[in-house]
Amino acid sequence: MQKIRLSVELSAEEIQARLDAANPGDCFVFEPGVYRGCFQVTRSGTAEAPICLEAELPGQTVFTGTDLIKDWAPDAERAGVWVAECDLSAIPPETKFGPLLGRREQVFVDGIPLRQVLHADQMKPGCFRVEDGRVYFSPDVFTGEERGGELEVDAGAITGGGRKTLDRSSPENCWPFLTRPFDPAAHRIEVTTRGGVFTTGVPNDRESVSHLQIRGLVFRGSGDAPQQCMARFCGQHLRIENCLFEYGAARGFDLRCDHSVMRGCVTRLNGQMGFSGYGDHNLLEDCALLYNNTRHSDFVCFEQGGSKIVRAGHWRVRRVRCVGNDGPGIWFDIDNHDIVIEQCWCEGNSGPGIMYEISRDADIRNNVCLNNGHAYQKDVRFNSIHNSVGHVEPVYGQGILVQMSRNVRVYNNTCVGNRRCGVELRHHPYQQAGNPGHSKETYRMRDNEVFNNVLADNSWNNLMVSQTPANPVKAGEVLNNRHDYNLYHTSAALTQHEGCLSAYCRWGKTQHAGSMSLEEWRAMTHQDMHSIQWDPFFKAPAEKDFRVEPVSPVVGRGKPVEGLEVDYAGNPRPDRPAIGAFEACDGFIDTHF
Repeated sequence: MQKIRLSVELSAEEIQARLDAANPGDCFVFEPGVYRGCFQVTRSGTAEAPICLEAELPGQTVFTGTDLIKDWAPDAERAGVWVAECDLSAIPPETKFGPLLGRREQVFVDGIPLRQVLHADQMKPGCFRVEDGRVYFSPDVFTGEERGGELEVDAGAITGGGRKTLDRSSPENCWPFLTRPFDPAAHRIEVTTRGGVFTTGVPNDRESVSHLQIRGLVFRGSGDAPQQCMARFCGQHLRIENCLFEYGAARGFDLRCDHSVMRGCVTRLNGQMGFSGYGDHNLLEDCALLYNNTRHSDFVCFEQGGSKIVRAGHWRVRRVRCVGNDGPGIWFDIDNHDIVIEQCWCEGNSGPGIMYEISRDADIRNNVCLNNGHAYQKDVRFNSIHNSVGHVEPVYGQGILVQMSRNVRVYNNTCVGNRRCGVELRHHPYQQAGNPGHSKETYRMRDNEVFNNVLADNSWNNLMVSQTPANPVKAGEVLNNRHDYNLYHTSAALTQHEGCLSAYCRWGKTQHAGSMSLEEWRAMTHQDMHSIQWDPFFKAPAEKDFRVEPVSPVVGRGKPVEGLEVDYAGNPRPDRPAIGAFEACDGFIDTHF
């Protein structure tokens, strides 16, 4: 293996020339620093001698679409606003997406993004706007704290009024903030001037390169149009590990690969979506999708949130943490097949935690889906881009949503506190039959199974299953969907019955937005004959610990499932598994009410 060291002292053209001359077995080691440019790898390695790109110090090599801008001057018309000329011709707005969502510019002050506005009268601290080749920004009010010295303050009516001088060197007076006057020269101010900062292979050609390994790199701040990405990985037998993708104007990255692995990566705080995926036989493992769609795109059924994977086969999504995305968390949409989603934690996404639609053949198992369907909100002080509230779509908010799909197995998940329901099998009249290659028989809500799930305290319903349409023409679209061996629980109903479990399980609310009990649900659906309505005895639900105590009624009550070898935490499953994502943990709980 030949190691080739690269540093920020080289120009983007010199770095690209070295990448263009790569041979199998070459390992490019990037020294710490910020690399400004758009780079592409078009050479292939082999199985025995892959081409590697890696950071000398993981997390310290940054590829960015920003440039440092230094010639800032005070705006003559508005106090507290700074302005500079900047060439943004390479990232023109995409007006078809709207006047703001189609914008691609970003401004960072000391690495912190500002929020974009369109008009001068919208400017306030923490915002920027672009007009006629100029960038205007207003820095956050809090720019630092000066300690020591004297500070004159209003003494207040309680202490006699007037003004008073505090000695900030004294311990009892060191709490007041002294904000420094903002000096652009004392700060690192970056503006996006380009998009698509990194590519492997040729876009949309999954056979263009093969056997590449990319490790420990950071991709940050790219001016991408909606539905475009900061980093695009095309090829076969790629391995992307321990990389970070943040502050892309649209997607963090595209994974357009076959037989590839993405492991230990984080995509967060991207403008529209964490990532998009295509291709066959890929593994996404031990990754995190965090707080994406900061622009709060509300393109219904379009593209937003944590991820969107389309026309993919034989993917395995394992141990992915998906939190706080404005939109769906893990989203497979259109013609996917043979998919496994397992041991994932999906919490606080404004759409469904896991969404699988107009596709077929999937196993969704051993996942925890918590508090999805609520408005995105991330409170970060002094940074207005992070503390805004996104949208909520009334029809969405499930822990797990299976929509217009067939042969999907929803096994051993724990869904708690989701705004709409825990699990929904949803039919609607939407069809794609007008598109090339799609027949009217393509999308049906049939042959799905919902077994062994703990569904607790979900707001509208714990389980929703579409009934066969009344329209005879549509009658064949919803067939043979089965649900059984589940545990249903609603804490408010148990409280209503004063903690009497025997009364609660006979009359308490389980599935329906009214007060339907499990017995009534069975009579209506003729299913859930082995399901139970009972308290699951979570270990510490207030602390998001949804393991169950040994006395829990879920222990040993699940249906044996082929291939279900471990639970969410990786503990082995017995022949007769527990209901839900967890097997019982050690310990004791007092069951007295």
